[in-house]
Amino acid sequence: MKLGPIALAGREPLLNSKTRWVYEHPDSPGLLIKVHMRRFGATPPTGLKGWFERRKDHFLYSTGILRELKQFVESRYQGPNGPCYPEIQPYIEPVLGVVDTDIGLGLLVSAARDADGNLAPSVLRLRRQGAMTPERHTRLDRLLQALLDTRLMIGDLNQENIVLKNAGEPDERFVLIDGLGERTWIPTQSLISWVNRRRKRAFVEKMRQRLQGDRNG
Repeated sequence: MKLGPIALAGREPLLNSKTRWVYEHPDSPGLLIKVHMRRFGATPPTGLKGWFERRKDHFLYSTGILRELKQFVESRYQGPNGPCYPEIQPYIEPVLGVVDTDIGLGLLVSAARDADGNLAPSVLRLRRQGAMTPERHTRLDRLLQALLDTRLMIGDLNQENIVLKNAGEPDERFVLIDGLGERTWIPTQSLISWVNRRRKRAFVEKMRQRLQGDRNG
C-alpha cells in the first residue's frame, strides 16, 4: 500500500464546489479525494484584510474536513442498545478518512456512481431532466425523513449534495455526499438543539415543496 503523498498536481478535478476540488483517486476509481481550495494565491494579502482572509481560509479548511468526518462518525455511534442512528446510515456515503496529497490534505470519501460508472446524478440534475419518477420521490422522502429523525446537523446541504447512487439499477437510492455538519463561526446548532431542528425542518419543507411543485407541474 502506498503511504506517500498521492499525486494530484496537474490532474483535472472531476468537479469543484465553492471551497474544494474533488478528484478521483488515481489508484481507485471507487474513491474520491476532496482537497481544500485556498482563498489566496502564492502572495497572501497583507494587513487586516490579509489576517481576515487567512483566518477565513483556515476555518474553511479545517471545517471542510472535520465537520463532514464528525457527522459520519456520529452516524455510526453504537450506544448500549445498538446503533443510535440506523435510519440515516444507509443514506450517508462513507467518509473513509484523510490522506496526504501533493496539493494538500484531502478527505477520502466513497464515490457514488450511476449504473454506467459516472458520478451519480444530483437531485437538481434529475429534477431539471424531469427524471424524478414517483418511485424516486418516495425514495428521496425517506432520506429527508431519516434526516429529521436524527440529531445530525446540516450546514450547506442542498439539491446538489444529494445524489442518486446506482441510478438505473434496481437498488438505486439517494445518498448524502456533502452538506452535513455546522459551517458557521459560532456553533449555534451544537449549542442550541432547537436551532438544529429548525434548520433541518426548513430544508426538508423546502425540498418537499419543490418536489410537490414538480408533480403538479
